[in-house]
Amino acid sequence: MGEYFSWVNVDKKEYIQPGDFDLGQKSRESTFEDNIFLRALHNLLATDWKGCRIVFLGDECNAPDNNKNNVIETIIRHSKESNCSGYLFDTVYETYKNVSGLFKVTEKEVRNEIGYYLDCLKSDGYIPPNEYGIDIKNPYEGLFLREGKTFRYTVNDTKKVYYSLGHTRVLDSRNNIIDKIDPLPVLFRYGKYGEAGAWIGDIIEVSDEIPPDCILLDEILIDW
Repeated sequence: MGEYFSWVNVDKKEYIQPGDFDLGQKSRESTFEDNIFLRALHNLLATDWKGCRIVFLGDECNAPDNNKNNVIETIIRHSKESNCSGYLFDTVYETYKNVSGLFKVTEKEVRNEIGYYLDCLKSDGYIPPNEYGIDIKNPYEGLFLREGKTFRYTVNDTKKVYYSLGHTRVLDSRNNIIDKIDPLPVLFRYGKYGEAGAWIGDIIEVSDEIPPDCILLDEILIDW
């Protein structure tokens, strides 16, 4: 099946996953530019998640023995605090809140998932975590109200650089141009295979205005 990835906010203990947006969940399947999943991420980065630390986290990765990344360290701390075991994403699934349902485009998928959870509560079998953090008396309150949005610039406030898909070239390790993708998922990817993303732990924002005191990147090299 392969490793599945979700956008995780370690500061607010929230996440969104591409399956709720009816997109593939492998690392490359939601990287094409201006897709509905990245539009939702942009909306969050401009509002609720502004100034927070994020990671595009795979569901099959463990914490490395020599980890020095503050984002991964935070998930490890949350694992210990909640007595969770297993992969890093197990802690996210069991103790964070899935906020995909804030967006209109997820209504079909999320309604099905919440319906399944409510059915489990009525049974004598396994009861999964309350993934969407719902109030069972009013399970759909506050959901399916938002639209995603695409912003012109993606800004790394930590490194004081930014990119624009209309200007910045995305290159692979052989310096081949990769067309029609947004590099953000790769820059923040942390999974079982491949290098950790170069921007994990940095603070990101999105804007339609040219950010002051930042350098526009002509190219971005990614581990594709």
